[in-house]
Amino acid sequence: MKNKNIRLITINGVLAAVYVLLTMLFASFSFGVIQVRIATALYQLIAYDKKYFWGMVLGVTIANLLLSPLGLLDVLVGWGVTGLGLALAILINRRIKSLVIRAMVVGLCVSFGMVFVALELFYISKAPFLITYVYLIAGQAVSQIVGYVLFAIINTNIDIKRLV
Repeated sequence: MKNKNIRLITINGVLAAVYVLLTMLFASFSFGVIQVRIATALYQLIAYDKKYFWGMVLGVTIANLLLSPLGLLDVLVGWGVTGLGLALAILINRRIKSLVIRAMVVGLCVSFGMVFVALELFYISKAPFLITYVYLIAGQAVSQIVGYVLFAIINTNIDIKRLV
């Protein structure tokens, strides 16, 4: 039991680190009104196993803390959007068996949660709310599709659910 907990903590720590690294590598388009945060492709792991939740939440929190031009407010908004969006996806996916549907639920939950990022940008940057929200959803959709395809390919060789 102890080894399984250590393994889970380690995997979530590695996922958080990968999230931060990807955000750093693609920082030029990971923040702002028009953004495609490639790191959020990792959210698709939640469709495989809810145990990856804390790695995602920790990753977005650290990435926003280190890199966001909007400061602490972006840490809180990012933490809330990720945490609530993925928690809602986990709740909805409890009874869904189809991996494709589960992946769509994850993508939709985090995409709709971007309304709070759009509000943040509206109030701080004076960006037009509706078009900003559309841009953010589009960027999130791109990341979620990339994540779905990537993890579907990986899952053909490695059973992602059995990693933990």
